Amino acid sequence: MKQAAIIDIRRNVPKTWEDCLTRFLAWKKAQGAAPRTLQGYNEIITLFFRRFPTAWSATCRECIAAFLAQEGICTTTHNMRLKSLRPFFQFAAREGVFSESPASEFRMRKGDTSRIVDHPMEDVKKILDVIGTDTFPSLRDTALLLFSIDTGIRPSEALQLRPSDIDAHLRRAVIRASTAKTRTGRNVYFSERTAAMIDRLIQVRPESWDNAVPVFCTSYGGEWNTHAWTVQLRRYAQKAGLKRFSAYDLRHQYAIEYLRNGGDVFTLQRGMGHSTLSMTERYLALSDDDVRQAHEKASPVSAMFPAARKRIGKL
Repeated sequence: MKQAAIIDIRRNVPKTWEDCLTRFLAWKKAQGAAPRTLQGYNEIITLFFRRFPTAWSATCRECIAAFLAQEGICTTTHNMRLKSLRPFFQFAAREGVFSESPASEFRMRKGDTSRIVDHPMEDVKKILDVIGTDTFPSLRDTALLLFSIDTGIRPSEALQLRPSDIDAHLRRAVIRASTAKTRTGRNVYFSERTAAMIDRLIQVRPESWDNAVPVFCTSYGGEWNTHAWTVQLRRYAQKAGLKRFSAYDLRHQYAIEYLRNGGDVFTLQRGMGHSTLSMTERYLALSDDDVRQAHEKASPVSAMFPAARKRIGKL
């Protein structure tokens, strides 16, 4: 009987982190990962290797530690980075790049992960003044800032909008289920000023871009990402003499101002795309002064006993 031949099958180990990332994203996509999830993996892993070009080596664990311990990052950012790095390096280890995952020893941070911000609206106006509308990038950034703070849309959702998703006449944008974080589509509405700025942005686009290119794209018609948008905002804020400002801060600010201006929490929940009301309630942070003023307006006892007007006597 002829003995079966033993075939030496050697794994095709990824030579570069880019090759490994491509395989990792393809594997995650086959598992059913959402487009937004894949985009998040791509952004964070790419950011990591751009900041630490030597990480694809024996120094990888030290680079991960430095990336997670970067000065100024909050608990949410730390955990988001680790949620992307962990599965990627586990995959890389299975592919034979590492004997074990260099990210396995790192743990999630505990504590309050909701960094709610409250920027004065005067600061937002200062940033708008700095941006201007003289060039395509500045027109795009002005339109995106107005649209973001007018709708509370997530930055990742805004950057995936196509011209066909926006109706400037009805002042409505459709967030498709395929691009929504919760995979549930919804509509958001915006003001006339925002509509005019977005319409102007769309009008200056080359006809060849058509609907294939996102509304908020690069000058060359390429896709933009949340990190790049945040970097731009921080540059504008610094130029305006302000402190930290991120793309997600605009979503926080929308929620706070919406309530301050008389909006209710139920419509806010729908507009922001939260699956439960408790998520919306945790998301908001109203100052003590806001709560005090709201109580003065809504107090049942104050309504029963309105302050009597004093009679003016002799001067």
